[in-house]
Amino acid sequence: MEIDIEKALERSDLQFIDVRSPHEYREASIPGSLNIPLFDDAEQSRLGLLYREEGEIAARRAGLQIAAPKLPNLVEQISSICEGKIPLLYCKRGGLRSFSLYQILNLCGVPVFRLRKGYRGFRQYVVKRLDDYQLQSRLIVLHGLTGVGKTAVLKVLEKEGLPVLDLEDLAGHRGSVFGAVGLPEQRTQKEFDALLLQELDHHRENPWIVVEGEGKRIGRVSLPPFLVEAMDEGFKVLMTASLEIRVRRIVDSYIPAEPSLELLNQLKEAVNALRRRLGNKKVDLLLTELERKNFDRVAASMCADYYDRLYSDSRPECSRFDRQVDAEDINAAAGQIQSLLKKAEKTTTRPGAGRNN
Repeated sequence: MEIDIEKALERSDLQFIDVRSPHEYREASIPGSLNIPLFDDAEQSRLGLLYREEGEIAARRAGLQIAAPKLPNLVEQISSICEGKIPLLYCKRGGLRSFSLYQILNLCGVPVFRLRKGYRGFRQYVVKRLDDYQLQSRLIVLHGLTGVGKTAVLKVLEKEGLPVLDLEDLAGHRGSVFGAVGLPEQRTQKEFDALLLQELDHHRENPWIVVEGEGKRIGRVSLPPFLVEAMDEGFKVLMTASLEIRVRRIVDSYIPAEPSLELLNQLKEAVNALRRRLGNKKVDLLLTELERKNFDRVAASMCADYYDRLYSDSRPECSRFDRQVDAEDINAAAGQIQSLLKKAEKTTTRPGAGRNN
């Protein structure tokens, strides 16, 4: 039986099964789906080439020869991995790959659904939802200089079960020139959009959501205009902490106890990318400090010479903030944000009267 994405997402008894190649799955998938590919990357590439050179029939016959020996094992995999849920198969467009496995599972007596229009249909659904999204929640937006602890506060609030939208976590990027250092490959725009929509829907009943202030982009992904506008119009909280505390947090965040050569090279690449902004002399000095593993000195220099100038509007003397929070202690800062959130939820208006309260 075919099912539309809207109806599929309303059900809790379905397990999405992505039968595309691992490469396609890594590039973008439906959140929560499991990858059980009908063809691996090399097989899929070979079939694509055959399709272009000899046509559809030749590719279908070759695909049958490749897939046939795998079918018993695939049926067993899908049956066992769903853990009591009904498998919902999808491929790129809802075509032959999902249809073939769907028929085999039916013949074997396994209850199964097939997603109409496949992943492409899901992507169209996500794009349309984000284009038309009406955000009913208002935002408490955390601002502050690099290392002040905005992400750490979000994590504390999230652990307490409070409504948090961690955009950098969804993007897989920290949002700066060093944003990708030590992290897996950043998520694609398609992945980010799908995860963002899922989180927005999860919090849609909350009148307020806490979020870290971001620009229009995080690394290589773009935020939808409605969300950028909501952050601009949100209740703005400025978090502050001493340079010493900020440096320690930056180092703890980026540098493990035993940094790998790969991590050091990533740091060097990021520093080298700042030659035009910092000048050759400063960059060469920072590279020397990295070689010596003087990470505190590098972090302090980056704050003074780069980050604090780049985000000069995130200072206490700026008048655009509604509240200022001392973040020397992360748990205490999170407690203040939590109090703001509770007050906001009770009053259904902005969490404070006037600016700079």
